[in-house]
Amino acid sequence: MSYTTYLFQIRRLVGCAIEQEGPPMDTKGTSSDQMEPRPEGSWLLYLGISGVLHPSASLYSLVFGRDPWEDGHQRYECVPVLEAVLKPWPQVKIVLTSTLPWRYGLDSVLQNLGPLLAERVVGHTYADLTTKATRTVVTLSGRTRNFGYSKEAYWRMDKAQVVQAHVDWCSPERWVAVDDEDGWWPYEVRRDRLVLTDGCDGLKTSDIQDRLHTVLLGNFGR
Repeated sequence: MSYTTYLFQIRRLVGCAIEQEGPPMDTKGTSSDQMEPRPEGSWLLYLGISGVLHPSASLYSLVFGRDPWEDGHQRYECVPVLEAVLKPWPQVKIVLTSTLPWRYGLDSVLQNLGPLLAERVVGHTYADLTTKATRTVVTLSGRTRNFGYSKEAYWRMDKAQVVQAHVDWCSPERWVAVDDEDGWWPYEVRRDRLVLTDGCDGLKTSDIQDRLHTVLLGNFGR
């Protein structure tokens, strides 16, 4: 087992504690009613936050034995990086895959993202899948029925499954994902659509910024 895989397995066991940075939980502003309707045909970027826009505090502490904030990192420190890289593609919208909108409230997260990124946000996977989405299931009798996603079903899914479920529901014309959660991504997604960040660095490193630009260019064109 590689060190990366080992850390991934630990983080899966830790669960939502990975993203428990910030103020106490605030459930206000998490309603999916604040988001646009199902963004069919959109160009979507599925965005994690902890481990992408700033270090994952839990992972950083596991690796270095201290909080990232003690080393000078700031929450949402990579927002300007993402703003700059996305500038050539104003039509690209964002779906948040992070648990932070669920935990602290969507309004709080949008405020921290700043106006340029916040205006791109058209949904977040937890609210979309548990309050809007349906999936067609074939029963044992051979009939088809439409079911939603329960909250319990959502938390049982890994990030790759969450993104795929959202893609299946809203059928974006083009999409990419930026996340620090390794494991279970299909080969084609990992090769063509995924920007996999180091959870301790996020988007700060030049090689990841180059990868992000390459993936955006490959999927959204010039």
